[in-house]
Amino acid sequence: YTYSKCMTDNSGYYGNWSGAAIPASPYWQNLYDQKAEWGPCYYDATHVLTSYATYDIPVGRGRKFGNNMSKAADAIVGGWQVNGILSLHTGFPLSLSAGDASGTNSRGSRPNCLAPGHVLGRQNSPLGGYQWFDGSSSIYGPADPGTFGTCGVGTIRGPGLKTLDLSVAKFFNITERQNVEFRAESINFTNTPILNAPGTGLGSTLGLLQGAQGARQFQFALKYHF
Repeated sequence: YTYSKCMTDNSGYYGNWSGAAIPASPYWQNLYDQKAEWGPCYYDATHVLTSYATYDIPVGRGRKFGNNMSKAADAIVGGWQVNGILSLHTGFPLSLSAGDASGTNSRGSRPNCLAPGHVLGRQNSPLGGYQWFDGSSSIYGPADPGTFGTCGVGTIRGPGLKTLDLSVAKFFNITERQNVEFRAESINFTNTPILNAPGTGLGSTLGLLQGAQGARQFQFALKYHF
């Protein structure tokens, strides 16, 4: 488990503008106002938990139950192992963008924040997908002509992550030192949607989340141990 906080005044050219984490603009909104760029790193996750478990099912030859079972029975029900990896983390911070109203050709323009941001979560949108946070004009608006937007960096959070990877393995003993391992693995076993970040540009799709990744996958493997 990790509890952390990462702060910066520039995200740089790292990451990409798709997926669950979206960097802030690498350009300052106002080149003479460094303090206005101070905020959480785009990859900052306050809480991160990664845990795993490995369990040898105590059935089969050489195990607690069925130690004297036949080789044929052991080949079917003996020597199995179950493994799981649980990954959880909170959402990444998002920085909003808007057209330049300052007249300075700013390449990192942000909108005005008129009220505290409000995360709605998985609220269905008539446009399809989720309206992850309230993007209405009562909360966000364009900067006044000749001014910079009042919104800071990383002012609202996107969706977090909840995944469980699961595998089962079977060991076929050949000799005391040699065995063949069969594995069946499922990535994202619960098929929980891994949501992308919502829209961060001022407009009708601000806060709208319409993408996901990481559907459940299965894979199989054979490994020879000697």
